[in-house]
Amino acid sequence: SMLMCNKMVQVPVCALLLLCSQSFAFTVSHFKGLGFGHRVLGSADVFSMQNCRPLYMRPARSTGMNTVCTASPTKKEEMVLSSDRMNKVPWQLSVAGPEYKLLYMPFLDYMVKFMRENLELTDIPLEAELAYQRSTGPKKEAMIESWQFSSAEFRKIRLTYIDAGEQAQVFNSVWYPRHGYDAPVFGIDFLSFGKSRVLAILDLQPLKQDDQYLQKYIDPLVPLRNKYEKLAGRMSGKFYDETRFFSRQLLFGKFDNDGPVMSDLFPAMKEYMDHYLAAVRALQPSQDPAFLSDVARLHREYDQYSAEKDPAVGLFTTYFGADWAERFTHEFLFSESTPPTPERREELKRERAAQMERQRAGAAAAAA
Repeated sequence: SMLMCNKMVQVPVCALLLLCSQSFAFTVSHFKGLGFGHRVLGSADVFSMQNCRPLYMRPARSTGMNTVCTASPTKKEEMVLSSDRMNKVPWQLSVAGPEYKLLYMPFLDYMVKFMRENLELTDIPLEAELAYQRSTGPKKEAMIESWQFSSAEFRKIRLTYIDAGEQAQVFNSVWYPRHGYDAPVFGIDFLSFGKSRVLAILDLQPLKQDDQYLQKYIDPLVPLRNKYEKLAGRMSGKFYDETRFFSRQLLFGKFDNDGPVMSDLFPAMKEYMDHYLAAVRALQPSQDPAFLSDVARLHREYDQYSAEKDPAVGLFTTYFGADWAERFTHEFLFSESTPPTPERREELKRERAAQMERQRAGAAAAAA
């Protein structure tokens, strides 16, 4: 059966348990704000369905300005809110010790302030196990924390920071517009491994590669990109295909020191964020079912492609274990993806090996 909710509905969690034993779905309108207090959600709470992420449901696909959720009977999980934990940003000290720099913490701090000043944010509850992890041990002292929200314009905004002292500093964020917009996905990935391996990628990641789409959304970035020569590099094809979900105006920098991080990357991120939000807000959201369905499909394809190609899974595995890394990848980072079958895993390994071999051959030919 289908329950249509045109205003905020409060349902006791015990009632959700009963309902989850049957096949059902909710269509829930978008609402502003969320207040569960500064604590973990528990079984005694009354759940406000404004973001459609109750304790015993897996998120399904968004359609335009509404969200469709389907029930899935799962074990009880602790859920936490990002807004409560955001009050602890910026972090002051690295888990590895006060002598280590939290290289990208100014970026996280700025993005949080930007979101609060420019968006009416709604929490998307997140499993506590996925929201925060800390590892200990020789050369494995690391902490990861993640946050996620929605707004009138964006169905999901996620942020993640990894602090492993000098060994690794990572800031990652992806903004998914609601399905009423076919705007690119905003994605950043800033990494450092030691003092001499600094990598930065920022892009308005196009959902399509046809000329009309690129002229509308990507060509206006040319003047911005031209301002940042140090970020005008090109990604290698080691992990990603530039013709899938990447633009010709992406910012890419690879440095042997962290000097350009604040001098170039920080102002570039701020300018790209300003441009992106203005571009999305200039659009009129579509209510056409075919349009909504097509954008939803493209978002699923983006998540599946990214989940299969993202090299960060290896980093998560190193510090937090393979099982957690897989859950984090498919249930949080790219939540509309599905884990690959064993056959698909082998296929991906072969593809990556062939890709690396082509790169080696190309480098050898260039050196000859």
